[in-house]
Amino acid sequence: MCRSSSALTFLGVTMKAGVLAAAVAFLPAVSGAKVTMNVPYVADGVDCMGFVAYDSAKCKSTSKCPAVMVIQDWNGMNEYEMARSCMLADEGYVAFAADIYGVNTPKATMQDWIAASSSHGSNATKYMGKISGAFTKLLTYDFVDATKLAAVGYCFGGTGMVNLAMVGHKGFPGIEFPQGLLGVASFHGGLANGYAAPASSTTRPKLLLHSGGKDDSNANIAKLTDALENVSAVYEISRYGPSVVHSFTEWDANSTGQAMYDPWVDGSSWKSTVRFFLELFKDGVKPVAKPDLAAMPAEYTKQDVSYVADGVDC
Repeated sequence: MCRSSSALTFLGVTMKAGVLAAAVAFLPAVSGAKVTMNVPYVADGVDCMGFVAYDSAKCKSTSKCPAVMVIQDWNGMNEYEMARSCMLADEGYVAFAADIYGVNTPKATMQDWIAASSSHGSNATKYMGKISGAFTKLLTYDFVDATKLAAVGYCFGGTGMVNLAMVGHKGFPGIEFPQGLLGVASFHGGLANGYAAPASSTTRPKLLLHSGGKDDSNANIAKLTDALENVSAVYEISRYGPSVVHSFTEWDANSTGQAMYDPWVDGSSWKSTVRFFLELFKDGVKPVAKPDLAAMPAEYTKQDVSYVADGVDC
């Protein structure tokens, strides 16, 4: 189950009390039969251990559900990505938290995180291959709607989402992503170290980028915008302030001026992402119809109002 009765257990994983409280606060009421499971799979020749969360009362072979891939931050796939997966499951999706580093990669210390994230960040083939392998595993489940897929990424994973938007479904040599991947969302992905060159001859998922005003520079945002425009990508960029730095969705981030949790930005960016998924999977984006002001409804009465502003009759 996605929630446990234990005060310090969430998803079967012992968590810090503050992290647990923040995670549970964002979860809607749980109903149905939630299923969570650790999932072994192989990606790019590496043994990995993912995590799946879904509502088995909704998601069946006879009533397939959209699916959202969760790509980890730099310290590996752990309780944070599991919590986000359960939040997505409670929205009605099949969530799959990918293990990008693999089970045998050391992840105990910051030095380990630097080594693992750098080895993928400097090798786009390895990184994209790991994400592609996770999608291959996700699509083996008969309760997943292969035509309605999305992905979210945090920090290291957020940069991966920008790369996905750049290379598109078939723009990376030797690696393809499913055509059903409709959109990707990047949270505090970090743009300073660059990303893949945009591929022009491919379809691509829509990009929703959540950026702290003091995390990504204006110059890097402008550069990204130009790159997206050059390949006619569909994108949306949300900038948050004031003084919003890196890791604004990480519940236990507490490094002033560097990496700091922001509850308002976390809530706002999550709601925006949920709306994004609804647009991708269900509602689409409909234009606002121009009203006919000459045909006012009967319950309204037209009345002119005169007033003075700055000494001027209006």
